[in-house]
Amino acid sequence: MSYSMALLALVAIASAQEQTPVHAYPLMDQVDVNAYVVGPGDVLWFSFPGTMPGDTTGGSGPLLLEVTPDGYAVMPSVGAWRVSGLTLAEAASMIERGFSSRFPGLSGIAGLAGMRVFQAAVTGHVNAPGIVEVTGADGLEKVLEKAGGIASTGSMTRVMIIGGNDTSVVDLTRFLLRGDVSSNPPLSLGQRVHVPEAGEFVMMEGAIHFTQPVSAGFGGGTEQLVWSNSRRGMTEYIPGETASELVARMGGTQPWALRDSCYVLREGGTVTGTVIPAPLDDQETDPVLLPNDLVVCPGTPPVVTVSGEVTNPGIYPHTAGMGALFYVDQAGGFLRAARRSGTSVRLPEGDEVDADDLPSVPAGSSVNVPRKMMVGWEDPLLIITSVASVIIAWKSLE
Repeated sequence: MSYSMALLALVAIASAQEQTPVHAYPLMDQVDVNAYVVGPGDVLWFSFPGTMPGDTTGGSGPLLLEVTPDGYAVMPSVGAWRVSGLTLAEAASMIERGFSSRFPGLSGIAGLAGMRVFQAAVTGHVNAPGIVEVTGADGLEKVLEKAGGIASTGSMTRVMIIGGNDTSVVDLTRFLLRGDVSSNPPLSLGQRVHVPEAGEFVMMEGAIHFTQPVSAGFGGGTEQLVWSNSRRGMTEYIPGETASELVARMGGTQPWALRDSCYVLREGGTVTGTVIPAPLDDQETDPVLLPNDLVVCPGTPPVVTVSGEVTNPGIYPHTAGMGALFYVDQAGGFLRAARRSGTSVRLPEGDEVDADDLPSVPAGSSVNVPRKMMVGWEDPLLIITSVASVIIAWKSLE
Protein backbone atom coordinates (compact mmCIF):
# COMPACT_ATOMS: atom_id res chain seq x y z
CA MET A 1 0.00 0.00 0.00
CA SER A 2 1.34 3.42 -0.98
CA TYR A 3 2.18 6.18 1.47
CA SER A 4 -0.89 8.27 0.57
CA MET A 5 -3.25 5.31 0.48
CA ALA A 6 -2.14 4.18 3.94
CA LEU A 7 -2.68 7.65 5.33
CA LEU A 8 -6.12 7.91 3.73
CA ALA A 9 -7.02 4.51 5.16
CA LEU A 10 -6.11 5.71 8.66
CA VAL A 11 -8.24 8.84 8.24
CA ALA A 12 -11.14 6.68 7.09
CA ILE A 13 -10.76 4.37 10.08
CA ALA A 14 -10.66 7.32 12.46
CA SER A 15 -13.78 8.79 10.85
CA ALA A 16 -15.63 5.49 11.13
CA GLN A 17 -14.82 4.94 14.79
CA GLU A 18 -17.55 5.82 17.24
CA GLN A 19 -16.45 8.91 19.16
CA THR A 20 -17.99 9.20 22.62
CA PRO A 21 -17.24 11.59 25.49
CA VAL A 22 -15.52 8.82 27.45
CA HIS A 23 -12.80 8.85 24.81
CA ALA A 24 -12.07 12.55 25.17
CA TYR A 25 -8.48 12.89 26.17
CA PRO A 26 -8.66 15.10 29.30
CA LEU A 27 -7.79 11.75 30.91
CA MET A 28 -4.21 12.80 30.21
CA ASP A 29 -4.69 15.41 32.92
CA GLN A 30 -6.16 12.91 35.38
CA VAL A 31 -3.25 10.48 35.54
CA ASP A 32 0.48 10.81 36.00
CA VAL A 33 1.86 9.88 32.59
CA ASN A 34 5.14 8.84 34.19
CA ALA A 35 3.44 6.59 36.76
CA TYR A 36 0.37 5.15 35.02
CA VAL A 37 1.20 1.69 33.67
CA VAL A 38 -0.57 0.72 30.45
CA GLY A 39 -2.26 -2.68 30.30
CA PRO A 40 -4.75 -4.77 28.29
CA GLY A 41 -8.13 -3.06 28.12
CA ASP A 42 -6.78 0.49 28.09
CA VAL A 43 -7.86 2.63 25.14
CA LEU A 44 -5.21 4.93 23.70
CA TRP A 45 -5.82 7.77 21.26
CA PHE A 46 -3.58 8.88 18.45
CA SER A 47 -4.02 12.14 16.53
CA PHE A 48 -2.29 12.70 13.19
CA PRO A 49 -2.72 14.95 10.10
CA GLY A 50 -6.30 14.65 8.87
CA THR A 51 -7.84 14.13 12.29
CA MET A 52 -8.96 16.66 14.85
CA PRO A 53 -7.47 16.07 18.33
CA GLY A 54 -10.20 15.78 20.94
CA ASP A 55 -13.08 15.74 18.44
CA THR A 56 -15.84 13.62 20.00
CA THR A 57 -18.75 14.94 17.99
CA GLY A 58 -18.74 12.36 15.25
CA GLY A 59 -16.14 13.97 12.97
CA SER A 60 -12.67 12.70 12.21
CA GLY A 61 -11.50 12.42 15.79
CA PRO A 62 -8.31 10.75 16.95
CA LEU A 63 -7.68 7.11 16.14
CA LEU A 64 -8.60 4.85 19.07
CA LEU A 65 -6.31 1.95 19.89
CA GLU A 66 -7.53 -0.59 22.45
CA VAL A 67 -4.66 -2.51 24.01
CA THR A 68 -5.11 -6.17 23.11
CA PRO A 69 -5.15 -9.02 25.66
CA ASP A 70 -1.55 -9.80 24.75
CA GLY A 71 -0.54 -6.18 25.37
CA TYR A 72 -0.28 -4.64 21.89
CA ALA A 73 -1.53 -1.34 20.49
CA VAL A 74 -2.34 -1.99 16.82
CA MET A 75 -2.55 0.78 14.21
CA PRO A 76 -3.78 -0.58 10.86
CA SER A 77 -1.33 -0.22 7.97
CA VAL A 78 1.30 1.23 10.33
CA GLY A 79 2.36 -1.27 12.94
CA ALA A 80 1.79 -2.87 16.33
CA TRP A 81 3.66 -2.04 19.51
CA ARG A 82 3.80 -3.96 22.75
CA VAL A 83 2.84 -1.27 25.26
CA SER A 84 1.62 -3.36 28.19
CA GLY A 85 3.86 -2.78 31.20
CA LEU A 86 5.14 0.57 29.93
CA THR A 87 4.27 3.87 31.53
CA LEU A 88 1.80 6.01 29.62
CA ALA A 89 4.62 8.38 28.65
CA GLU A 90 6.72 5.50 27.30
CA ALA A 91 3.80 3.95 25.41
CA ALA A 92 2.81 7.28 23.83
CA SER A 93 6.40 7.93 22.77
CA MET A 94 6.70 4.46 21.22
CA ILE A 95 3.54 4.94 19.13
CA GLU A 96 4.54 8.46 18.04
CA ARG A 97 7.99 7.27 16.96
CA GLY A 98 6.47 4.30 15.13
CA PHE A 99 4.12 6.56 13.18
CA SER A 100 6.90 9.00 12.24
CA SER A 101 9.04 6.09 11.10
CA ARG A 102 6.23 4.86 8.81
CA PHE A 103 5.42 8.36 7.51
CA PRO A 104 8.65 10.41 7.43
CA GLY A 105 8.05 14.10 7.81
CA LEU A 106 4.75 13.61 9.63
CA SER A 107 4.18 13.41 13.35
CA GLY A 108 1.35 12.62 15.70
CA ILE A 109 0.58 12.62 19.40
CA ALA A 110 -0.78 9.83 21.57
CA GLY A 111 -2.43 9.63 24.98
CA LEU A 112 -4.95 7.83 27.16
CA ALA A 113 -8.58 7.86 25.99
CA GLY A 114 -10.15 5.25 28.25
CA MET A 115 -8.89 3.65 31.43
CA ARG A 116 -9.27 -0.11 31.77
CA VAL A 117 -11.88 -1.25 34.28
CA PHE A 118 -12.23 -4.88 35.28
CA GLN A 119 -13.00 -7.13 38.22
CA ALA A 120 -10.49 -9.01 40.32
CA ALA A 121 -10.79 -11.50 43.16
CA VAL A 122 -9.15 -10.69 46.50
CA THR A 123 -8.83 -13.68 48.82
CA GLY A 124 -7.10 -14.72 52.01
CA HIS A 125 -6.57 -12.65 55.14
CA VAL A 126 -8.43 -9.48 54.16
CA ASN A 127 -11.39 -7.96 55.98
CA ALA A 128 -13.85 -8.26 53.07
CA PRO A 129 -12.70 -10.96 50.62
CA GLY A 130 -14.51 -11.12 47.31
CA ILE A 131 -14.70 -9.52 43.88
CA VAL A 132 -13.72 -5.84 43.60
CA GLU A 133 -13.76 -3.39 40.70
CA VAL A 134 -10.28 -2.33 39.64
CA THR A 135 -9.17 0.50 37.36
CA GLY A 136 -5.89 0.98 35.61
CA ALA A 137 -4.94 3.68 38.11
CA ASP A 138 -5.36 1.40 41.14
CA GLY A 139 -2.18 0.14 42.74
CA LEU A 140 -2.10 -2.97 44.93
CA GLU A 141 -2.72 -0.92 48.08
CA LYS A 142 -5.92 0.54 46.59
CA VAL A 143 -7.14 -2.89 45.51
CA LEU A 144 -6.63 -4.24 49.04
CA GLU A 145 -8.38 -1.18 50.47
CA LYS A 146 -11.43 -2.01 48.32
CA ALA A 147 -11.42 -5.45 49.97
CA GLY A 148 -11.50 -3.92 53.44
CA GLY A 149 -7.75 -3.85 53.94
CA ILE A 150 -5.38 -6.55 55.15
CA ALA A 151 -6.69 -8.30 58.26
CA SER A 152 -4.67 -8.23 61.45
CA THR A 153 -3.53 -11.81 60.84
CA GLY A 154 -2.55 -11.19 57.21
CA SER A 155 0.92 -10.76 55.81
CA MET A 156 1.84 -7.36 54.39
CA THR A 157 5.25 -8.62 53.31
CA ARG A 158 4.09 -11.58 51.19
CA VAL A 159 1.06 -10.35 49.21
CA MET A 160 0.56 -12.58 46.17
CA ILE A 161 -0.53 -11.37 42.71
CA ILE A 162 -1.61 -14.40 40.69
CA GLY A 163 -2.27 -14.47 36.96
CA GLY A 164 -2.50 -17.77 35.12
CA ASN A 165 0.60 -19.77 35.98
CA ASP A 166 2.54 -16.70 37.13
CA THR A 167 2.69 -15.58 40.75
CA SER A 168 4.58 -12.57 42.07
CA VAL A 169 5.11 -11.86 45.76
CA VAL A 170 5.04 -8.22 46.85
CA ASP A 171 6.33 -6.70 50.09
CA LEU A 172 3.74 -3.95 50.50
CA THR A 173 5.55 -2.50 53.52
CA ARG A 174 8.28 -1.22 51.22
CA PHE A 175 5.68 1.07 49.67
CA LEU A 176 3.84 1.93 52.89
CA LEU A 177 6.95 2.67 54.94
CA ARG A 178 9.52 3.77 52.35
CA GLY A 179 7.47 5.00 49.40
CA ASP A 180 8.87 2.38 47.01
CA VAL A 181 6.33 2.58 44.16
CA SER A 182 7.62 -0.65 42.64
CA SER A 183 6.06 -2.39 45.65
CA ASN A 184 2.62 -1.00 44.78
CA PRO A 185 2.13 -2.44 41.28
CA PRO A 186 -1.09 -2.10 39.26
CA LEU A 187 -3.15 -5.15 38.40
CA SER A 188 -3.83 -6.44 34.91
CA LEU A 189 -6.92 -8.12 33.53
CA GLY A 190 -7.02 -11.76 34.66
CA GLN A 191 -4.94 -11.28 37.80
CA ARG A 192 -6.13 -11.84 41.37
CA VAL A 193 -4.74 -11.05 44.82
CA HIS A 194 -4.21 -13.42 47.73
CA VAL A 195 -3.04 -12.41 51.21
CA PRO A 196 -1.54 -15.32 53.18
CA GLU A 197 -1.38 -15.52 56.94
CA ALA A 198 1.57 -13.79 58.55
CA GLY A 199 4.16 -16.33 59.60
CA GLU A 200 5.79 -14.48 62.51
CA PHE A 201 4.65 -11.76 64.87
CA VAL A 202 5.89 -9.13 67.28
CA MET A 203 3.87 -7.88 70.24
CA MET A 204 3.16 -4.43 71.64
CA GLU A 205 1.78 -3.05 74.87
CA GLY A 206 1.19 0.32 76.46
CA ALA A 207 0.53 3.88 75.42
CA ILE A 208 0.50 3.27 71.64
CA HIS A 209 -2.15 4.56 69.22
CA PHE A 210 -2.70 1.23 67.41
CA THR A 211 -4.19 2.87 64.31
CA GLN A 212 -2.96 -0.06 62.18
CA PRO A 213 -4.59 -3.51 62.40
CA VAL A 214 -3.41 -5.61 65.32
CA SER A 215 -4.42 -9.19 65.86
CA ALA A 216 -5.81 -10.82 68.98
CA GLY A 217 -3.66 -9.84 71.94
CA PHE A 218 -1.54 -12.69 73.26
CA GLY A 219 -3.85 -15.42 72.07
CA GLY A 220 -7.10 -13.83 73.27
CA GLY A 221 -9.46 -11.17 72.04
CA THR A 222 -8.18 -7.63 71.57
CA GLU A 223 -7.21 -6.62 75.09
CA GLN A 224 -7.91 -3.24 76.65
CA LEU A 225 -5.87 -2.56 79.78
CA VAL A 226 -8.40 -0.54 81.75
CA TRP A 227 -5.98 0.41 84.48
CA SER A 228 -3.74 2.29 82.05
CA ASN A 229 -6.17 3.00 79.19
CA SER A 230 -3.70 1.26 76.88
CA ARG A 231 -3.84 -1.78 74.66
CA ARG A 232 -1.84 -4.82 73.84
CA GLY A 233 -1.77 -6.75 70.63
CA MET A 234 0.48 -8.19 67.95
CA THR A 235 1.26 -7.57 64.32
CA GLU A 236 3.37 -9.09 61.59
CA TYR A 237 7.11 -9.27 62.16
CA ILE A 238 9.05 -7.36 59.50
CA PRO A 239 12.73 -8.36 59.29
CA GLY A 240 15.05 -5.46 60.08
CA GLU A 241 12.38 -3.31 61.71
CA THR A 242 13.41 -1.45 64.88
CA ALA A 243 11.37 -0.71 67.99
CA SER A 244 10.77 2.93 67.03
CA GLU A 245 9.80 1.94 63.47
CA LEU A 246 7.24 -0.53 64.81
CA VAL A 247 5.70 2.10 67.10
CA ALA A 248 5.57 4.56 64.19
CA ARG A 249 3.95 1.91 61.97
CA MET A 250 1.25 1.39 64.58
CA GLY A 251 0.46 5.12 64.71
CA GLY A 252 2.89 6.50 67.29
CA THR A 253 2.50 6.98 71.01
CA GLN A 254 -0.30 8.42 73.12
CA PRO A 255 0.19 11.90 74.66
CA TRP A 256 0.86 10.37 78.08
CA ALA A 257 3.50 7.91 76.86
CA LEU A 258 6.90 7.93 78.58
CA ARG A 259 8.88 7.73 75.34
CA ASP A 260 12.26 7.59 77.07
CA SER A 261 11.16 4.56 79.12
CA CYS A 262 10.13 2.22 76.29
CA TYR A 263 11.82 -1.16 76.18
CA VAL A 264 11.87 -4.52 74.39
CA LEU A 265 11.18 -7.74 76.27
CA ARG A 266 12.84 -10.60 74.45
CA GLU A 267 12.45 -14.41 74.68
CA GLY A 268 8.84 -14.62 73.64
CA GLY A 269 7.51 -11.93 75.92
CA THR A 270 7.78 -13.94 79.13
CA VAL A 271 8.14 -12.24 82.48
CA THR A 272 11.67 -13.64 82.77
CA GLY A 273 12.77 -12.30 79.39
CA THR A 274 15.70 -10.01 78.68
CA VAL A 275 14.89 -6.30 78.96
CA ILE A 276 16.46 -4.15 76.23
CA PRO A 277 16.12 -0.34 76.56
CA ALA A 278 14.47 1.26 73.53
CA PRO A 279 14.02 5.02 74.09
CA LEU A 280 12.07 6.15 71.05
CA ASP A 281 13.90 9.44 70.51
CA ASP A 282 17.41 7.98 70.70
CA GLN A 283 18.43 6.62 67.29
CA GLU A 284 21.63 5.16 68.71
CA THR A 285 19.61 2.97 71.08
CA ASP A 286 16.98 1.55 68.77
CA PRO A 287 17.14 -2.26 68.87
CA VAL A 288 16.30 -4.33 65.80
CA LEU A 289 13.39 -6.60 66.62
CA LEU A 290 13.21 -10.38 66.45
CA PRO A 291 10.11 -12.58 66.13
CA ASN A 292 8.03 -12.73 69.33
CA ASP A 293 9.64 -9.62 70.84
CA LEU A 294 7.37 -7.55 73.07
CA VAL A 295 7.70 -3.75 72.74
CA VAL A 296 6.44 -1.92 75.82
CA CYS A 297 5.77 1.83 75.92
CA PRO A 298 4.73 2.70 79.48
CA GLY A 299 2.80 5.84 80.24
CA THR A 300 1.51 7.83 83.14
CA PRO A 301 -2.12 6.99 83.93
CA PRO A 302 -4.22 9.23 81.66
CA VAL A 303 -5.66 12.17 83.58
CA VAL A 304 -7.42 15.51 83.08
CA THR A 305 -6.50 18.59 85.12
CA VAL A 306 -9.29 20.91 86.32
CA SER A 307 -8.42 24.42 87.50
CA GLY A 308 -10.06 27.77 88.19
CA GLU A 309 -13.44 28.47 89.74
CA VAL A 310 -14.42 24.96 90.82
CA THR A 311 -14.91 23.53 94.29
CA ASN A 312 -11.96 21.12 94.25
CA PRO A 313 -9.34 21.95 91.59
CA GLY A 314 -7.04 19.04 90.90
CA ILE A 315 -6.18 16.05 88.73
CA TYR A 316 -8.86 13.50 87.85
CA PRO A 317 -8.83 10.16 85.97
CA HIS A 318 -9.64 10.39 82.28
CA THR A 319 -12.91 8.82 81.15
CA ALA A 320 -13.19 8.24 77.41
CA GLY A 321 -15.97 10.09 75.61
CA MET A 322 -16.76 12.62 78.35
CA GLY A 323 -16.87 16.39 77.91
CA ALA A 324 -15.59 19.28 80.02
CA LEU A 325 -18.70 19.50 82.26
CA PHE A 326 -18.11 15.92 83.38
CA TYR A 327 -14.70 16.87 84.77
CA VAL A 328 -16.09 20.06 86.33
CA ASP A 329 -18.59 17.84 88.16
CA GLN A 330 -15.74 15.57 89.24
CA ALA A 331 -14.10 18.66 90.74
CA GLY A 332 -17.21 19.46 92.79
CA GLY A 333 -18.95 21.74 90.32
CA PHE A 334 -18.78 25.45 89.50
CA LEU A 335 -18.28 28.07 92.20
CA ARG A 336 -20.71 30.98 92.20
CA ALA A 337 -17.94 33.21 90.84
CA ALA A 338 -17.36 30.95 87.82
CA ARG A 339 -17.87 32.32 84.33
CA ARG A 340 -19.29 29.11 82.90
CA SER A 341 -19.47 30.32 79.30
CA GLY A 342 -15.73 30.97 79.36
CA THR A 343 -14.75 27.40 80.24
CA SER A 344 -11.92 26.29 77.97
CA VAL A 345 -9.85 23.18 77.36
CA ARG A 346 -6.12 23.16 76.68
CA LEU A 347 -5.33 20.09 74.60
CA PRO A 348 -2.18 17.96 75.04
CA GLU A 349 -0.72 19.50 71.87
CA GLY A 350 -1.05 23.00 73.40
CA ASP A 351 -4.10 24.29 71.51
CA GLU A 352 -6.87 25.93 73.54
CA VAL A 353 -10.50 25.45 72.48
CA ASP A 354 -13.92 26.42 73.81
CA ALA A 355 -15.36 23.65 75.98
CA ASP A 356 -18.65 23.80 74.07
CA ASP A 357 -16.81 22.95 70.84
CA LEU A 358 -15.25 19.80 72.27
CA PRO A 359 -17.70 16.94 72.91
CA SER A 360 -14.96 14.66 74.24
CA VAL A 361 -11.94 15.80 76.25
CA PRO A 362 -8.80 13.77 75.41
CA ALA A 363 -6.47 12.48 78.09
CA GLY A 364 -3.73 14.89 79.12
CA SER A 365 -5.94 17.96 78.66
CA SER A 366 -6.57 20.78 81.13
CA VAL A 367 -10.03 22.23 81.83
CA ASN A 368 -10.00 25.83 83.07
CA VAL A 369 -12.98 27.73 84.49
CA PRO A 370 -12.39 31.52 84.62
CA ARG A 371 -13.81 33.96 87.18
CA LYS A 372 -16.56 36.46 86.42
CA MET A 373 -15.58 40.11 86.14
CA MET A 374 -18.09 40.93 88.92
CA VAL A 375 -19.92 38.47 91.11
CA GLY A 376 -23.45 39.56 91.97
CA TRP A 377 -23.55 42.30 94.59
CA GLU A 378 -20.26 41.32 96.23
CA ASP A 379 -17.87 43.04 93.85
CA PRO A 380 -19.82 46.36 93.65
CA LEU A 381 -20.14 46.41 97.46
CA LEU A 382 -16.41 45.78 97.78
CA ILE A 383 -15.69 48.69 95.44
CA ILE A 384 -18.09 51.04 97.30
CA THR A 385 -16.65 50.01 100.67
CA SER A 386 -13.10 50.59 99.47
CA VAL A 387 -13.96 54.04 98.10
CA ALA A 388 -15.78 54.96 101.32
CA SER A 389 -12.78 53.89 103.37
CA VAL A 390 -10.50 56.12 101.34
CA ILE A 391 -12.88 59.10 101.75
CA ILE A 392 -13.18 58.56 105.52
CA ALA A 393 -9.41 58.28 105.87
CA TRP A 394 -8.89 61.47 103.85
CA LYS A 395 -11.50 63.37 105.92
CA SER A 396 -9.86 62.26 109.13
CA LEU A 397 -6.64 63.95 108.06
CA GLU A 398 -8.30 67.35 107.61
